[in-house]
Amino acid sequence: MQIETFLEEHNQPKYRLNQFYQAYYQKLITDFDQLTVWPKSLRDQAAKQISLLSLKPIKTQVSKDQDTIKVLFSRQHAPEQLLEAVLMKHQDNRNTVCVSCMIGCPMNCAFCATGNMGFIANLNADEIVEQVLFFARELAKTQQKITNIVFMGMGEPMINLTATQESIAILTDKNKLAMSPSRITVSTCGVITPLKKFIMEGYKGRLAISLHAPNQELREKIMPVAKANPLPKLFKTIDLYTKKTNKRVSYEYILIKEVNDQIEHAQQLVLLLKYKLAHVNLIPYNPVSNQSWQRPERKAVYAFAQILKEANIAYTIRVTMGQDIAAACGQLATSKQS
Repeated sequence: MQIETFLEEHNQPKYRLNQFYQAYYQKLITDFDQLTVWPKSLRDQAAKQISLLSLKPIKTQVSKDQDTIKVLFSRQHAPEQLLEAVLMKHQDNRNTVCVSCMIGCPMNCAFCATGNMGFIANLNADEIVEQVLFFARELAKTQQKITNIVFMGMGEPMINLTATQESIAILTDKNKLAMSPSRITVSTCGVITPLKKFIMEGYKGRLAISLHAPNQELREKIMPVAKANPLPKLFKTIDLYTKKTNKRVSYEYILIKEVNDQIEHAQQLVLLLKYKLAHVNLIPYNPVSNQSWQRPERKAVYAFAQILKEANIAYTIRVTMGQDIAAACGQLATSKQS
């Protein structure tokens, strides 16, 4: 969106920009005609030069229990390119938007449907933010608001770092969406060089690491990124984050039956995270097409968790949301791949 340039070219006073920010990001307008504080002539000129919507919703799915909504979008300038975003309505009244930063993903994690798509395109900052705005408009119909944003949809945020940083700047700008940085979580599979840059340039939100294995050998088997980003170097980078922010790191751990869910794996995870400022999200595997892996038995999940508990490592067993509409962790993928 080039609204700043447009206003400069038309010699408009600075307050016009603030009027736009308030209308677009806070009042959630979708059309320049709704920007009634601007003169009609200026609104008409803007409508000819700028599109407020860079994404088009083409399909909406709602889970059976009504707590998860998944939307399939197409890009306005490339309609054949599709992406998904998810709204999760929690029982404690939190409303979390899971955004995508890419179409597809180049990381090729074996357990992830998005990775099976391969990489198609990066999204820009406006397209990332528009996913949030779409759900904000939907929630506003019932006087609700977004409370949390997680970069856990399609794509690897560290590989699309500039757009990720720019979108976070928009989301947290007091004149725009004014989200608290603590309400934003960025999840990464651990691409060390851009992650270090992200941290050193002052990221203040929460960090989640897609770990999924407690040792280097197993991690390399299920996550190709691990070969060039070994665990010792990754943890040195994570230590920078905890030192700068004093915030604990969330470690995402998808439990896959007879792959990484054994007692020995839990014990290795304890050794890896002992004395770290850490919280483990245990996520029973969500089925992905073309994969033979299975979700572990409930007793195996609880046995794994018990090892963490005995070692005083904080953990949560993730409540699966949206599995029936393929909106759960690791399931996002689109049917059309340009």
